[in-house]
Amino acid sequence: MRNIRLGMLLLLVVVGVSACSDGFPDEEMHFGLEEKVRPYAIIIDPPEAAPGDTVLVTLLAQTSDPDELDISWRVAMDYSLGMYETDEIERQYHTLDVPLPQTDADGFLNQTFQWVVPDSAILNASDIPEVLDDPAMVYLAEELIGPEAGSPPTKSAVNAWLSALTMDDVNEMSSMEREATWALADRFAIQVRFRAALRTDAVVDVTRNLTVRYTNALEGPNTNENSRVRHLYVVAIEKANAPMEDLYNEQVPQSGYFFISVFDRINDSVQIPYHSDWTYYIINTFTIQGYTAPFDPTIEVWESILNHWYYYRQDQPLSEHHFFADEDGGDVEMYELDGTVRIMPDGVGSIFRVVAAVRDIRYEWVSYNAVPGQVVEEGTVEFEAP
Repeated sequence: MRNIRLGMLLLLVVVGVSACSDGFPDEEMHFGLEEKVRPYAIIIDPPEAAPGDTVLVTLLAQTSDPDELDISWRVAMDYSLGMYETDEIERQYHTLDVPLPQTDADGFLNQTFQWVVPDSAILNASDIPEVLDDPAMVYLAEELIGPEAGSPPTKSAVNAWLSALTMDDVNEMSSMEREATWALADRFAIQVRFRAALRTDAVVDVTRNLTVRYTNALEGPNTNENSRVRHLYVVAIEKANAPMEDLYNEQVPQSGYFFISVFDRINDSVQIPYHSDWTYYIINTFTIQGYTAPFDPTIEVWESILNHWYYYRQDQPLSEHHFFADEDGGDVEMYELDGTVRIMPDGVGSIFRVVAAVRDIRYEWVSYNAVPGQVVEEGTVEFEAP
């Protein structure tokens, strides 16, 4: 193999992708108010896999009547963002036979199954053409594989070369060759799309994509992993309308009640004294991965994070009391919430089951089929007499 001038990767043109939100009222975060099914996550672990790997797929939802719910699954093996990354295309459907879901007393549903990525997943997907046309992939394939890659290089040849590599092969490479191999594996990627149809008197479709590439098999530094929740806890501040800055003020009396601490599950439920003149916050902290930019592997970038919060009122499921609030105690919309949120108890005896869904995003890699990772954690908060 010849040394690779990675500076040539500047040939790449990176398409910027932005995200926007119209915002949703409290009802979008508030489970149990309406008699309908509310899917809130499909978690795939790991969030990217090589052909032949096994992933664990989990659907999470809340439903008022699980006995009336029917769920069917399929996977589209040929998925594309379309010409302008807006016209999503799904082809090559396969129906999936999965275990029945499990539902608890609050209507929280969990359906989990394993799925093996077919060895032919990349070969049969049209998002990478048989004759490569991406300038960076063409250059890397020619330099790394040589004439065996074809002229111009073909998808079949690159797939065969990457799939045959072992970590011993990678470790024997020069540092330049190793980085180039990882760069090729990062870009030689497709997505497959899982789709669950949840049927009651209406049909709700929920989807989740999986990145298929060889990056993780070759222990590439850009391998995406699902975030992990480091801490999930409630803080009670002994002060009325305490601003968030008081969370970091050692002079303000406060107590923490932990569900998760340093990744370890401490409690599923916490009991917290209720005082009408105290302020309460719920906080989650999580791992964030660094990764290299596709246009320059010497630049390290950090993932962006989206926090979605949900809750279910256990003691009064039909109560319209708003649990999440802005810093001043006013109504808040989902897109405004981050890792620290003010919560509003409804007096002694109010019980709230809280769900934190965290999604990591690598915007620079969206056009290269890198999908977000996701983690969901929860806990129950009960407010009791002091």
